[in-house]
Amino acid sequence: MAERLIVRSYRRVFRIDRRIYRVDRWVLPIPGGIPLRGVCYFAVALGVVLLAGSLPAIGGLLGALSPPLRYAILPLTVAVLGTQAAPDGRSAHRFAADWLRLRLRTRRHSAGRTVPLEGESVAWAGSVATVWDEHAPQLHGARLAGPGAGDVHAAGRARPRPPRSDRARALRRPAR
Repeated sequence: MAERLIVRSYRRVFRIDRRIYRVDRWVLPIPGGIPLRGVCYFAVALGVVLLAGSLPAIGGLLGALSPPLRYAILPLTVAVLGTQAAPDGRSAHRFAADWLRLRLRTRRHSAGRTVPLEGESVAWAGSVATVWDEHAPQLHGARLAGPGAGDVHAAGRARPRPPRSDRARALRRPAR
């Protein structure tokens, strides 16, 4: 009778881990095979080393390394660390993409839109409808604070706001 297999977690069952166990007829001497993601990390790291070697400042630093160290050990180290590291439980390339996206995005959002910083002026092109309510036959006054410009398309009167010192005196004045 076949031995029973105990599955402690279905995560391992349903997560497909693609690995390379053999190349043609040659079995790789690494038990468990090589993860395909590691091969991709190695290829990308090797491409970055080749491109960085052509840059003036970094190329001199990479030129100081011996060719086996530069073209094999350095990309292999990146590939091994990339497959072993799982920051926040994600793969290394997903973590790096999310980290870059976080650093490059705008800082303040609300309801899917960018919010301006405090003190930053905002252009607003729109109209505000005013209507009479059921309690009064006339429009009531409104107060606008801060710098702004607008057009009034109805009869009304505007008076300038008194200076701050006059307002403070009016508030301190005793009631009669």
